[in-house]
Amino acid sequence: MNIRDIILPREKTKNLRWFDVIIITLILFGKFIVISTQMYLATLKPAVEAAATAVTEAATEVAETTTDVATEGAAYSSNLRYQATMLAIVFIYLFIRNFDFKQVKFKLNWKVIPQYLVLFIIMGLSADILYLIFDNGYNYFSAESLSHINLLSVFPKFAALSKVAIIYALLNAFYEEFYFLGLLGTVQEKYKWGTLVFSTIIRASFHTYQGMASALIIGIFFGLLYYVSYHKFIKNLLPIVLVHSMADMFGSGLIYLISQW
Repeated sequence: MNIRDIILPREKTKNLRWFDVIIITLILFGKFIVISTQMYLATLKPAVEAAATAVTEAATEVAETTTDVATEGAAYSSNLRYQATMLAIVFIYLFIRNFDFKQVKFKLNWKVIPQYLVLFIIMGLSADILYLIFDNGYNYFSAESLSHINLLSVFPKFAALSKVAIIYALLNAFYEEFYFLGLLGTVQEKYKWGTLVFSTIIRASFHTYQGMASALIIGIFFGLLYYVSYHKFIKNLLPIVLVHSMADMFGSGLIYLISQW
């Protein structure tokens, strides 16, 4: 096989190669990793004036380019344009590589709703527990918190979101899971474990701006939860994208979402 056949294969590409993974990772997450790392490193030296300046600059950029959509006022339109552009570039790259898109399972069927609900409950309760233990989070399991539970409170919270925030959350969820579960899942079997470790590091690396504890929870726990759910049970990207998008809209916890706050 010559170089041309490797770069521009005539047959469908079933397995992404190491250079595909590196190129696509840099396109989709290179900027996010740099910005998030700058913010995290800046927080380690709060007394240094240069670090304070770096925090201000990084925070301004992150408001326009990171994946945090929970706070109203973030530059959703700017985020949409940037990530849509990067995603389009990746699709063009994959078309050039003659990638077999049928390998990425994205199906709309009757199973989506129950799969979504079960996965969302597991993710939400786990997040409430993990952030309480490892990130000194709020105790949503206190008697006072549980007394505020009202399932109908979901609807006004959802209605309060802007349309662009909802669209962006859906795009961002697809953006990440298409890469982590869909594309990285197509590497050769002998590279699966190494790729899983790599994907865990990448997923955590652009969330460090939220703090190391939060980044590790997202990278390790949520990453593995989505991975096992997709490859072992659900085998459909759609429910996972929907769950991820809900986490982007409201945070990953469950009790806050179903409580009157």
